Amino acid sequence: MIKFKKIIVFTLIFSALLGFAVVPDALAAKKKKKITDEEITQITTTINTLVKKVYASGLFSPKDNEDLIDIKLQLDDALLGNPNNNDFPQLYYKTGFIYREREYREEAIECFQTVLDNFPDSPYAAKAMNELKKMGVKITSPDSQDTME
Repeated sequence: MIKFKKIIVFTLIFSALLGFAVVPDALAAKKKKKITDEEITQITTTINTLVKKVYASGLFSPKDNEDLIDIKLQLDDALLGNPNNNDFPQLYYKTGFIYREREYREEAIECFQTVLDNFPDSPYAAKAMNELKKMGVKITSPDSQDTME
């Protein structure tokens, strides 16, 4: 029994030390270089293709689902490195639209709220606010501390 406790304690200590070694790598990964114009073009093309499929009631392939997830991850990473890119509000809005249409509510809310939080002066902020209202989400506006329904 004592040997078992020692193994557990050793495992916990080793895991904690390993966790501290991994954290700097995770922080470095978040400080990604700015997104390139080619990457923006590729993301825009893929998003537009997926939006067309939504409007056409087309079936999403597993590759389409993978592309959508990858785009969201790329946008989140790029937002950390280049928050002033003028393409981001539209890309986040369209990504949120696709998620909403595919009934991924939480992901859609996250995308629309990102538009409101990071790009309040964008024309897509009003659209994102309307989508959130349609979804019955309480909206927090970065302009004010109030919440709207």
